Amino acid sequence: MVRREALKEQFSLLGVNNVSEEVIDKCAEICISNGIDEEELVEVWMAFSVSHLRGADPTLDTLVQMERREFSKKQELQPQPQKQSTRSQENSLVIYLGKESTEPDDGDDILDAYSSTPKAKNRDGKKDEHTPDAGPGRGRSPRAIFSPASFSPTAATPSSKYRARTNKGDAVCVYGEKCETDWHPQNSHFQPLVQLASSHMQANTCFMFNQMRDMAQVLNETVHHVGQMILKKFALQEPQAINQPHQNQFVGVGRVCCDSNGRLNAKSLILESFSGKTVPMDVSQVESFSLFPGQVIAVEGENPLGSKLSAKQIYTDTSLPLPQRPSLSSEENGPIQIVVAAGPFTQSDTLTYQPLEDLVEYIQEHSPHLVILIGPFIDATHPHVIEGILAETFQAFFERIVDGIMQPLETLNTQVLMIPSWRDAHHHAVYPVLPFVLRKQYAKLILAPDPCVVDIHGLVIGATSTDILLHLGKEEIFQVQLSLDRLGRIAGHILSQQSFYPLYPPAEEMNLDLELWANYAVLEVTPHILILPSDLRCFVKNLNGCVIVNPERLAKGLVGGNFARLEVSCAKGDVNVNAQIVKI
Repeated sequence: MVRREALKEQFSLLGVNNVSEEVIDKCAEICISNGIDEEELVEVWMAFSVSHLRGADPTLDTLVQMERREFSKKQELQPQPQKQSTRSQENSLVIYLGKESTEPDDGDDILDAYSSTPKAKNRDGKKDEHTPDAGPGRGRSPRAIFSPASFSPTAATPSSKYRARTNKGDAVCVYGEKCETDWHPQNSHFQPLVQLASSHMQANTCFMFNQMRDMAQVLNETVHHVGQMILKKFALQEPQAINQPHQNQFVGVGRVCCDSNGRLNAKSLILESFSGKTVPMDVSQVESFSLFPGQVIAVEGENPLGSKLSAKQIYTDTSLPLPQRPSLSSEENGPIQIVVAAGPFTQSDTLTYQPLEDLVEYIQEHSPHLVILIGPFIDATHPHVIEGILAETFQAFFERIVDGIMQPLETLNTQVLMIPSWRDAHHHAVYPVLPFVLRKQYAKLILAPDPCVVDIHGLVIGATSTDILLHLGKEEIFQVQLSLDRLGRIAGHILSQQSFYPLYPPAEEMNLDLELWANYAVLEVTPHILILPSDLRCFVKNLNGCVIVNPERLAKGLVGGNFARLEVSCAKGDVNVNAQIVKI
């Protein structure tokens, strides 16, 4: 017997509310005449509605159309199968797939739009809508492009907050003199040569096989190398033992440490020399300083008893010179257009990757020369990933994401540089991060490690996915009288310490391979452009000729985030950068 309350409950489960009594009566009639229960009827209706009516609610006319199209076809083509019991269906394992919202042929069985074991179900009940402003002819559902197979419909449910945004395309940060840039390349046929640094990390590099003595040697060599550069730059005298008594003022070199497992403060400062000797350090007489654990410094001070170093002056800057002038000429090929976006690429309540799809559409429209995508692509901290609702491997899902990015760009001259993150669920959770490995090859895709340095006809760009700005901001102690803002001061530590990640010990959630860090996370020159994605406020700043860009994240919580677009021109060897950070 068909129950009206059961029909309303099944519609409600799929998000269809306020169904009229006439519609319920018609549904009950269809169930009786075709020998099906309430659950199967509502499933067939949802499949029919999504494929033919774009998710419209049921009416008497549309129910008649569905009955004529679906049940009459079943009766003609095959005998009525024995119905599976409701209890058996409830105990079956259902897999939800995001499919394209294209119109099927007349001969297609409407239930082929789903995949399940033993039968597909769609529990989200949402309209298969496109992201706002999706161009005609390219309106594929976000679920069809990037969504994974999952055991829950919530993974493929588009975010309503993202669709309701009103600030799409707004520039939240502008840098450079030429603010009227239209952000279309003057020469879209020009394809610059993008090369990774010759010493970049390979995909087959071994990692996390560090012995204690090797790790200690790496730290000591870093203190010695950076310390010697500080002494040379500021013409300081030869350093002396920091833990020995000195009657006169002397120079000491060492690494900043904390005397406990807590946060660094002025009372817990310790200086450790390259020989491993340590001494407490008093900075109360230093007028200006900015210190963090792992920082290599030179100190002028006194230590009359050998038990405490009283600092008078602290030196930290070992910034390297800029590279040679680029051979790239904007007079011949025009400026280079670059788009930069950092993950996460989907909101925290869904895996539809709507911001990433909008970014791909932006790239199709503007055809930049280079797109830099920085992980995480499948964020290991995403709630759906933690819950384990994906019904496919992380690697298979990631390869579909890459394919969804590269296929629409096949006809463009745009090159894509993809940088991994230690937060990628399908990749190695270690820093530095090895480059991705894909089974399918793409001609215009460059797989880089993290961190990485790329060379574009002499234009040097450095990038890392790790939120070093946030990590340094949590650990830094400072007493600054200069006018430099906090974000600029923190970013300056990367240049002054010649390292993409100068903090040691690293953040608790990170796995740092010290030997790889010493080989692949150091700066050999000051890059023209340095990309440092962070959860901190976005900015574009010029520090001693290096343009530092923090585009934030493409997705931030339940809403969309930002991406950066840069126009780089080179005239007579001088590099000029115009940049905007834009809401997705």
